[in-house]
Amino acid sequence: MIRSVVAVVIIQLVILINGCSGNPPKPVLPDGLHRVPVNRVPPVPQSDGGGHE
Repeated sequence: MIRSVVAVVIIQLVILINGCSGNPPKPVLPDGLHRVPVNRVPPVPQSDGGGHE
C-alpha cells in the first residue's frame, strides 16, 4: 500500500517538474512530425492607392 502511494507521488512530481520546465511545447502536426515553415514570403504591404513610383 505504502509503496503504491510513494510511486504515485513520484509520478506526480515528475509530471509537475516536466510541466514547469519553462520551455513551450513544440507544435505537433496530425502526423506526429515537428515541421517548421521555411522560405516564407513576407506579406506585401497594401498599396495606399497613390500613383507615385
